[in-house]
Amino acid sequence: MKHTICLMTNWYPSEENPYRGVFFKEQAFAVAERFDFVVVRYTEVYGFGPWNRLRAGRQAETGNTVEYEATVKVPFLLAAWDEIYSLYMKFSGKKRVDGVGKYVSPIRRRFTERMVARVFGHVNEHIDALYCVDGQLEAFQTACAAKLLGVPYVVGEHGPVPWPGTGVSDLNREAFQNADLFLAISQDKIRQVMLQNIRLPRTVYIGNLIDERTMTLPEGRPEGGPKTLLIVAAHSFYKNYDMFIDVMNRLTAMTRAPFRVLIVGYAANKGYSKGVEAFEAKIRASAFADRAELVREVAHADIASVYHRADALIMTSIQEGQPVSVMEAACCGLPAFSTRCGGVEDYLDADMGRVYAVNDAESMARDLKAFVEGELRFDAREIRRRVVARFGMEAFTRTFCEAFDGVIRHG
Repeated sequence: MKHTICLMTNWYPSEENPYRGVFFKEQAFAVAERFDFVVVRYTEVYGFGPWNRLRAGRQAETGNTVEYEATVKVPFLLAAWDEIYSLYMKFSGKKRVDGVGKYVSPIRRRFTERMVARVFGHVNEHIDALYCVDGQLEAFQTACAAKLLGVPYVVGEHGPVPWPGTGVSDLNREAFQNADLFLAISQDKIRQVMLQNIRLPRTVYIGNLIDERTMTLPEGRPEGGPKTLLIVAAHSFYKNYDMFIDVMNRLTAMTRAPFRVLIVGYAANKGYSKGVEAFEAKIRASAFADRAELVREVAHADIASVYHRADALIMTSIQEGQPVSVMEAACCGLPAFSTRCGGVEDYLDADMGRVYAVNDAESMARDLKAFVEGELRFDAREIRRRVVARFGMEAFTRTFCEAFDGVIRHG
């Protein structure tokens, strides 16, 4: 029997931003033989007045996936009261739990429960389980929907925990702990969540998905020419492009070997990528400006051709969940030179690349010097074999299906 999973998320592709959370859509399609998906793109916005609080409706149907969009309008007065309540709870000494960054008022709890019930009044679909991929934002809404429908729910987390400048709320902490399963994309993410004093339920490590059918080894690439070093990343402080520029400047000073720099996707994710023109000016002013090629965005369907142009992937991020670009590049046979940003250290060893302390530009530049000069070599086929065995279609779909089959069966 084919079951249906409801994915609640604000991180999913749309017409306005086709790059946002595209890997969640790929994951849904990857398990199409076993599961159908109902995607509820749930967003809360703040506004004045008590009226027109909800906009919800069916948006699209593609393959095994039906998409709904739900926008909940939260009155500013309610949001202000919630902040006052949180401060009161924190400093009154009446209720204190380590790791909780915000207390949610009973009024806001009831408001959210009512809004979730109204949202699902518009979702006229059979649902066997719910799943949220950004638990610290949507775990409570997912738990409310699960209670309403009488089905189990699974929580995941792809963002940094807690999000910078915020804290995990008591309601989301409760929803994490009461979930039927935590689906972990990396060991680092498990640690981040537990550090908020959240006692996780049963946990399954799944990582992220790569499709080895589209991420292939390049054919007939000539050897012996200048190496091309690739970075694929939005421009945000998480990605630490300042370190990347430092590494490339240092490498330029360290070696006379020719090399090229390919910078891709830094303007692709609207709302997440920031300061694009200023970043381009930094590249033009860098020591490697004459070697650099800037590509603002590439459709994900064409990203394999970008990996095929490169010899190695560079990642200088401060924080990642389980970076898909490293896995995709490895599937195309590329070694990765990456910071210890989360996820990569679970599988990236000396046969697949190098891992560095965050901000260790000197060590990365030194190893890249050995790479572009031909002293450091890697076996492309072995790199591909290892990452496919761990995160390829068969491995990912098997783990995903077993996890949700178990939750639905026992939930």
